[in-house]
Amino acid sequence: MEIDKEKVRKLFERYDKNKNDTLEKKEFIAGFKEMLIQMGEYMPEKKHEQVAMEGIREFDLNGNGCLEFDEFEKLVEFLVLEKGYPLK
Repeated sequence: MEIDKEKVRKLFERYDKNKNDTLEKKEFIAGFKEMLIQMGEYMPEKKHEQVAMEGIREFDLNGNGCLEFDEFEKLVEFLVLEKGYPLK
């Protein structure tokens, strides 16, 4: 099973508020919270931030503290294919 790359690209572009093709921590935390809520996962505010920071640590392959599209795509693939969350 593959994820819809166009949907992932649209999510990335929506969360990339300054349009620099990178999700900085603040953008990712806000976007990640929105994405999890859309996937039906509800958690306290601090937990969203903690889980988002774990996602950056795990999927930030180049170590710059941000997520580029390819890194974000791997994170979404993990959530959808490994954890079973629906991509909406």
